[in-house]
Amino acid sequence: MNIFPESISQIGSEMDKLFWIITAVVGIATVITLFLFIYPIVTRKRNKTKEEMYMVGNSHNKRKWVYIGMMLLFLGDMYILLKEHPIWESVEQTLPEPDFKIVIIGKQWMWNIIYPGPDGKLYTDDDVMAYNELHVPVNKVVHMDIKALDVVHSVFLPQARFKQDALPGRTITRWIKLNKTGEYDISCAEICGTGHSIMRGTMYVEDFNTWEKTMADIYKK
Repeated sequence: MNIFPESISQIGSEMDKLFWIITAVVGIATVITLFLFIYPIVTRKRNKTKEEMYMVGNSHNKRKWVYIGMMLLFLGDMYILLKEHPIWESVEQTLPEPDFKIVIIGKQWMWNIIYPGPDGKLYTDDDVMAYNELHVPVNKVVHMDIKALDVVHSVFLPQARFKQDALPGRTITRWIKLNKTGEYDISCAEICGTGHSIMRGTMYVEDFNTWEKTMADIYKK
């Protein structure tokens, strides 16, 4: 059973695997912790201990269980870091050469999408703005300059396994490469005011010919 939205990103499967690794490590630690809390309660009722005993953990035999627990948690954290680092590096530290660039600006309560004009360059006079509609070509590297005009927002593309905070006064460049055409949600994943729940848009992933026609229509508007 798949509990995740459909993945249309080249890194989607790695992100999903990382989720299950973290869940397994944390789940095992939780079960052990609960057992150590609940087992003495149950056995005490059964044995009907007459008097509690205050124990000071100053002997090696008692302290070793603290050390064992700390070591197991450390090993679990290191295992997560080893599995997580390659994904982090490919998503956050690597910026491949773009096939297309856009700007996404969060604003209460909408997404402003800025496309480069016919000259193919952003931040020039012929740039075109659309509202809540993002059109990207399939199987192409798309760079996104993410910004916010008022408060903190967060660009969330569930099927792309992408989420990035948009901060006022900062431009954060991220990238996506999507491998399936279709219509997908754009949501805000940061509470940004009374209209947060309606701050939604649509991402259209299109084959290259369809995308070119769409862009030509956008330029005409």
